[in-house]
Amino acid sequence: MIRHCLFSVILPMSTALAGELGVIKSVAVRGTNSGVSLATQVGHSYDARVIEQDLRRLWFSGNFDDIRVEATEEDEGTAVVFRVTEAQQLRLHAVLIEPSSYGLRLNLPQGTPMSRLRSNQIALEARKQLRSQGYTDAEVDYELTPVAKRKVDLRLIIKASDPVRVKEIEFAGDPRLDQKDLRGALRALRIRRLFPGVPGIWAGWRILPAYSPEAVDRDLARLEALYLSKGYFDARMRLEEAVVSGKEARVRFLVQSGPLYHVREWTVSGDRVGSPQAFCSAMFAARRDAEREGIIDFSVTLHVQPVANAVADLTARIVHGQPYRTGRIEFVDYARYKDATLRRNFLLDEGAPLDEGLLRKSVARLNRTMLFEPVSERDVMIRPNEKTGEADISVRLARRKRGAWQLAGPAGPASLAGPLEASIGSRLPPWGSGIFELSTYTASVSMLAFAHPILPALSVAAKMPRLPVFAVRRPFSPGEGWRSGFSVVPQLGWRASAVSYATTQIQQRTLPLLAGNPGLKPELQVAVERPMGEASMFCALPPARFLNWRRGAVLALQILGAVSAS
Repeated sequence: MIRHCLFSVILPMSTALAGELGVIKSVAVRGTNSGVSLATQVGHSYDARVIEQDLRRLWFSGNFDDIRVEATEEDEGTAVVFRVTEAQQLRLHAVLIEPSSYGLRLNLPQGTPMSRLRSNQIALEARKQLRSQGYTDAEVDYELTPVAKRKVDLRLIIKASDPVRVKEIEFAGDPRLDQKDLRGALRALRIRRLFPGVPGIWAGWRILPAYSPEAVDRDLARLEALYLSKGYFDARMRLEEAVVSGKEARVRFLVQSGPLYHVREWTVSGDRVGSPQAFCSAMFAARRDAEREGIIDFSVTLHVQPVANAVADLTARIVHGQPYRTGRIEFVDYARYKDATLRRNFLLDEGAPLDEGLLRKSVARLNRTMLFEPVSERDVMIRPNEKTGEADISVRLARRKRGAWQLAGPAGPASLAGPLEASIGSRLPPWGSGIFELSTYTASVSMLAFAHPILPALSVAAKMPRLPVFAVRRPFSPGEGWRSGFSVVPQLGWRASAVSYATTQIQQRTLPLLAGNPGLKPELQVAVERPMGEASMFCALPPARFLNWRRGAVLALQILGAVSAS
């Protein structure tokens, strides 16, 4: 068993020094045939700080498990020897989290290269996630346990007390803005109320956010951005107090809003705009145009120039880099699936302009296939090459578990919302190609319990209150379109399969349009230059039109799917 403490990296260093060492006579690296670059050079004066820098550089390369330095004074100078032990080339077999109840999302595919350094980095990421969830004292240790030749299990051992939740937020000083607007600007620390309380009887049902210093810093930036967007260009704010008592935290922000400026003139690249909303619309349009051209470096700076007492002119400057074409698109860890299956979900083509808008849509389509764990921005890497004008894209994929079981029931009456279901299923082996690529299919055995249907005409089991079902399904995939989203269920007959197929196609093609594809157009950060220092504000997309109607239509489609299954 290979075990290493998370937060103390020990690099043993033994020196045979007799007095002060002089000029370096020789430098040698023993224990590896790989070339290494060192700042310690023959002819230079011996410097312990340079030796330490070389030690750290070698360690953080991840290529060595142990590094020692020997410095020996000889007649003609000092001989320096770096003795290293090369790290084993290990591959990840499984990640074991103890205890497993913290909901960590590490997205580590089987076969990931492992080393003590990599394990240390993973444990640090786990600790970061835990602390963002309110586990303020979380500590994570790790162990690498061999399970086969060059394969290891990574065990993460978590020690944490109960999470701290933010129970109350106060705004002191001279906020001026309405409390509702201030609380609405918060993201990480926003307290969400699901049901109102009854005065003197019940405080209501609230979802309390996790407390962490990082969350406080992020929301301080959000508050500052709110004031800038409202015209308070001299606003200042800071954390006045954060009191943690047991599982609860109370946070108080001190806000000094300063004067409200009248904007005499908004200018964007020489053109005038009339309002912050028009400014943000112009910036979103400029960013989208840049994305279509393949520009991946896009930034906006807003300069505030006071011209009189509480009067200012605003000038925006857009800076962007060179355009890039899409180079190689590669998917990491997709051994169970054909490359063509994944590429059919991608809207970007190699050789075309690297449109980040299409890249975000492609990742969203890939997530809708449900073949992998959710892919986030952290799993997508863009590697631009300024000389060639091309940028390669790597998408890291983590496969879902092959088998699954579930117990499911309707949220409403079974006669309307669907049957009770107990099932066990598995994805099929990676054989075949095209529509017959078996790894895109699942096979399951289920037991369904039906109630008397409200709409007998749509019922597929009106005379069978309990029904064992064997099914082979191909879940909907945007890249496969009409060739996916169907089921073969012999016990329910062709009518059930046809209704299920039609409903799935309607739902999967309509729901993204109704939902407005949130997240595909991220907010735009704008750097603000003002006399009292730099700050940031955010341009957020306006809410979708007819939002309530859209939500109603989404609910209706979901009910249609439940009714068709009952």
